[in-house]
Formats: sequence, C-alpha cells, structure tokens
Amino acid sequence: MDWDVVLESFPLIWKGASKTLSLFAWSLAFGTLAGLAVALMKLSTTKSVSRFATLFSWLFRGIPLLILLFFAFFALPEVGWLLSPFWAAVLGLSLWTAAYQAEVIRSGIIAVDLGQTEASDALGMTRSHSMKRIILPQGIRIMLPPFTSNATTLLKQTSLATLVTVPEMTLLTQRIFSNNFKFIEPIFVLAMIYLAMTTVLVVGQQIAERAFRLKT
Repeated sequence: MDWDVVLESFPLIWKGASKTLSLFAWSLAFGTLAGLAVALMKLSTTKSVSRFATLFSWLFRGIPLLILLFFAFFALPEVGWLLSPFWAAVLGLSLWTAAYQAEVIRSGIIAVDLGQTEASDALGMTRSHSMKRIILPQGIRIMLPPFTSNATTLLKQTSLATLVTVPEMTLLTQRIFSNNFKFIEPIFVLAMIYLAMTTVLVVGQQIAERAFRLKT
C-alpha cells in the first residue's frame, strides 16, 4: 500500500462525493414519496388501484437496477424524453427505491393494531387524517430498520451511475486508474468513503430508534 498515492487519491475522489450524495438524496426523496403512494394504493379497496400498485412493485423489483439506468439514459431519448446523465440516474434509482420502500411502508402500516383504525373510525376521523395522525406515526417504528437498510443499499447502488457517465466517486476513481495505473490505493480510498457514509446512516438509524422508544 503506497500511502502517498492514498493521500493523493483522496481529494480527487472526494470531489465526486457531493454528486454521490446528491444522487442519493434526490433518489431517496422521490423514491420514498413514490413508495408511500404505491403502498397506500396497494392497501386501497379499489381493485384497479391495488392491482396497478402490485404491478409497479413486481415490475421494478424484478428488473435489475442497471437495466433501469440504461433505459432512462439510452432508451428514453429515442421516444423524445432526453434527460441529463444525472437525472436519468435519479429516475432509475427512484423507481427502484420506490418499489422496495413501498413494501417497507405497507408492512409497517398493516403491522399497526387494527384496533387503532377502529378507534379512529369511532372518533369520526377520516381515513386520511387517521393515516397521517395515528397509523403512520406508529408504523414508523416498525418501518425504520428495513427503511434504513434500503437507504444504505441505495447509497451503495449510486456507484452504478458511473455507467451512465455521472461524475460521482466511482467514475472519478476509474479516471485515477487510467492516469496512474494504480488500483489498490484508489479502491481503498473509495471503499473507506462509502464505509464512512453508510456508517452515518446506521448511526442515524440507532439514534432515531432510541428517540422513538423514548416516546412510547
């Protein structure tokens, strides 16, 4: 291990960290919102709505993320929808995330005791009000571990955006390879940065779990 190369590689790779975190943040935000919508649609009593949501989950959980990225970047321009590499990656990552987070959210909702829904109905609360004020707050405690696990996976999967030319950390690492033909040191730096980022998510999950336990 040449530590001089490690020190030289770190600032070059770190330049892509902001792009990696932007990909992660936008994809997690869009994916979570879409996942919430899909989860609620799957729980709908309207068959056409629940079937559509089931089809969405089946489709985007079954197709590899790399294919979704290729579709967004290479295929959509052929039908007139041209996206920049960054937003093509966000689209693919968001759809993939939504399909997985939808199952997490749905599971958290149905895990809440049915008596809570019956009590809110008895109080004359609308379903949307009951969901927002009673069901979701209780379900979050159940959703938190698998939600964070999916988020951690998403953060690592942003590395695939290098294949659609997004200049995130992995692409910058590859450029270092081509410049100095050193492989071990840049890969080590890249791995340590990802490890630090995912550790922050894990610690955040632990803090959030303690906070929710204190509220019960």
